[in-house]
This record gives sequence, C-alpha cells and structure tokens, in this order.
Amino acid sequence: MTEKMPNQQTDSSNKVNKVLVALVILLSLALGFTLWQFFELRKTAAQKGSEIEIMADERGELQNELEQMLNELDTMETSNDSMKVELSNRKNEIEGLLAKVKDKDFAIYKLKKETKTLRTIMRGYVVVIDSINTLNVGLRNENAEVRSTLKEERSKAKELQQKNDNLSSKVALASRLDVSEIRVFGVNVKRDMTGKETDRARRSDKIRACFELNENKVAKAGKKPLYLRIIAPDGTILTAENADDSRFEFSGGKGYYAGKTEVDYNQTEQELCLDWEKPNDDYDVLPGVYQLYIYAEDYEMAAVSYELK
Repeated sequence: MTEKMPNQQTDSSNKVNKVLVALVILLSLALGFTLWQFFELRKTAAQKGSEIEIMADERGELQNELEQMLNELDTMETSNDSMKVELSNRKNEIEGLLAKVKDKDFAIYKLKKETKTLRTIMRGYVVVIDSINTLNVGLRNENAEVRSTLKEERSKAKELQQKNDNLSSKVALASRLDVSEIRVFGVNVKRDMTGKETDRARRSDKIRACFELNENKVAKAGKKPLYLRIIAPDGTILTAENADDSRFEFSGGKGYYAGKTEVDYNQTEQELCLDWEKPNDDYDVLPGVYQLYIYAEDYEMAAVSYELK
C-alpha cells in the first residue's frame, strides 16, 4: 500500500476546514436572513394587527355616530312637508351607511367621507328646522293675537250694533205719534145730516172715536195716515164702505180698517176724529162691547173699549 505523505495530509485537512468554514458562514448568513425575515414579518403582522384594530375602532365610531344621527333625525319634528321628505331620504342614506360599516370589505375612507357629508347636512337641517319652528311659533302667536283682536273687534262691533239698534229702536219709538183724551160714542145722523151723540146701538149710524194727537218734536213732520180698527161684540171686524180697499199693514201683518184719514202733521197737538159708518139703513148695529184700535202708519197708538146699549 502506498502511504500518504505528511504534507499531503495537511493539505487535505486544510481543504476540509475551509469547506466547513464556508458552510458555517453560509449557514450563518442563511440563519441571519431567516431571522431578519421573521422579525420583518412579525413587525408587519404587528402593524397589520394594529391597523385592523384601528379600523375596527373607526368602524365602531362611525357606527355609533351614524346611530346617533338616526336618533337625532327621529327627534327632529317639523310640519313642513318638503322637510319631512328630506328627513326621510337622509334616514334611508344613514341606514345604508350603517349596512356598509358592518361590511368589512367596504373602504373606511369612503364611509368617513359620506358620514362627514351627512353630518354637515344634518347640522343644516337643525338650523332650518329651528328657523321653521321659530317662524311657526311666531305665526301661531301672531294668529292667536289676530284672532283675539278680531274676536274683540267683533265683540265691540256687535256691542256697537246692539247699541245702534237700541238707539234706533229708541229713536223709532220716540218718533212715534201718540194720542190722549180719547172719546168713543155712537152718532145718530139726522135728516139734515147733522149728528147727535148716542150710546144706543139701534140709534147709531156711526161709531166715532175722537182724540188729541199729541205734540212730538222728534217725529217727522208731513202727511201721515191714521186708521181706526173696530171689532164688534160678535167678533166681526167692521170695514169701511169699500171693504176690498180697506186693508192696511200693521204690526207685521194686514187687516181691515173701519175708518181712515190723512193728517198733515206739523209736530204740534191736533184734535181729530175717525168714524165708522154703517154700510146701509138695513144694517143692524149690535149692542155690546166694541174694541177700538187707533193706528198711525203701521203701529198702534191706542186701544179702548166702548159699549153700545
């Protein structure tokens, strides 16, 4: 066998050592690179975890803010129809954003942007609704004041009208004519057409009422019709000669008069008489109590009773 020389053995050992050193160096480098990658991945994972945690917190904050905005919308009260539609639309938008917040695949920056826009709009709504409500309160107060004033004015107008009506009634009553010193009697007409007073029914050709038309400075001067209305003992209403034309208006109705005259009233006292004359010689004047009424224009001045025997 061939024996190796010492020099050869030394060279071979040196080569092995160099290879081992090279391997150690390579392994160290590989291990160092691996450790570096591990720490980098760990750092990246930590950052990602922190980012995920931050994003989760941001989504939670956005969700809370959106839910708060929904609650604020529910508290916004307005009677304006257009504003009600706007609030309903914004409520739908917020509910849509809440659904997106729960979806982790939806970009958080878009949610923030849309939420910020909605928050700005909401602040504007608060101002607008406050203005509308303030205006409505002012209008309600103004309307209440106007209604109160109108009611007060109507009450005053009604009171004034009542006073005017009362005054007009008083003036109308004060301007009415009245009579005094009334005397009623039968008249027996003689052949010479002169008359003689009588209280006997069978001798009476006329029934006469004489009276004084009193002075009244309030009454208007001028021509005024005077009427005599007579109800016989049997309830018959005595009429003038032409019954068809002997109707007049009084006390809101119409009736027959027994005698009529027209006086030219000059606001001074006058003595007058009104007669009823039996229609023919064969007419029997009934004995008994007669009811006589004296009218001026359409109102009653006096009422008296008289008995023919």
